[in-house]
Amino acid sequence: MVQKKAIDTWKTKVWYSIRAPKFLDEKEITQIPAQDEEKLLNRIIIIPLKDISGNTMHTFTDVKLRVFEIKGKTAYTKFIGHEVSREYLKSMVRHGRDVINVIFPTKSLDGVEFTIKAILVTENKCSNVQKRSLHNALKQLLTEKAEKTEFSKFIQEAIYGKAANELFQKMRKIAPVKKIEIRKTVLKEEFDVEEVEKEEEAKEAEAEEKEDEAEEEAEKTEEEQEEEKQ
Repeated sequence: MVQKKAIDTWKTKVWYSIRAPKFLDEKEITQIPAQDEEKLLNRIIIIPLKDISGNTMHTFTDVKLRVFEIKGKTAYTKFIGHEVSREYLKSMVRHGRDVINVIFPTKSLDGVEFTIKAILVTENKCSNVQKRSLHNALKQLLTEKAEKTEFSKFIQEAIYGKAANELFQKMRKIAPVKKIEIRKTVLKEEFDVEEVEKEEEAKEAEAEEKEDEAEEEAEKTEEEQEEEKQ
């Protein structure tokens, strides 16, 4: 019986230069081997922002890219999202502070649909009225900024912290604010499954509803305690 010679598939692979999106200067961010273009096309690549910016301050932010075009041995990517690490976010939270989360879909000036997830940490404990005001104001300011800004520019300002710094200056007028982070963005892609999106939106809506109910219950308790004192 003639034995077939094993083929080393690694040797058949070709190395491709992966380029960042245009608004991130299209610099080479890594090299990836693939047997052919089809197996590389649409591949998702997650890379630390510091590998693009060269700034170690960006170690805790990951950028999510998708290969959408290949020319020769160069693969071009588009931005599909970013996320700040949970470890970094947890380090901002201390005893005696409140954490406010906002999650909502929006559309940029150039018509790109995406989801924004932001977090606000207060300097100290706030009343339920203050927390509701902070939540509503943060969502409104982010929505207005997104709708008045092209997607690429908004993302640049979000991942590099400029947008959060601008928000911080405005939000601190409502209550003492320690930190604001646009912790995650998610691009709505054409081939996203609608059922999955609806399921995620339902879960987020349910979580927000429970949060509102808890706040209302806490307010009632505070009012009852005030009445008892009187």
